[in-house]
Amino acid sequence: MAAERILRRDGWHVLPVPDDGRPRLYARDRRDRRLEVSFRPVDDGPGVAEPPGGPATLREPGGPADDRVIRVVISMGTYSPVEVEWASRPGGDHLVDGRRLQQWASGTSLDALGLLG
Repeated sequence: MAAERILRRDGWHVLPVPDDGRPRLYARDRRDRRLEVSFRPVDDGPGVAEPPGGPATLREPGGPADDRVIRVVISMGTYSPVEVEWASRPGGDHLVDGRRLQQWASGTSLDALGLLG
């Protein structure tokens, strides 16, 4: 999986954590920053991978929220205005579309893409 290879290239420790057969990653870097990475297939179309209330996270139900976990949703396609608005809510997910994914794969850091800072 390309995102896993890119994260490892950038110094992240990555664990695959599939969710109902869909790929999902959990990553931690040397500065103890944490990522949850999920993927939206292009053919799912807008809104399919992000149910109301947001995607499932790696937190245990009823457990304390970990505000240090940065949630990222990757798609090779684009996101609709509704999805962008949904993700912009406080504590929302960071959306990586095909253009940003290409930048990341080409060596642009997640910090430079605005996902970690």
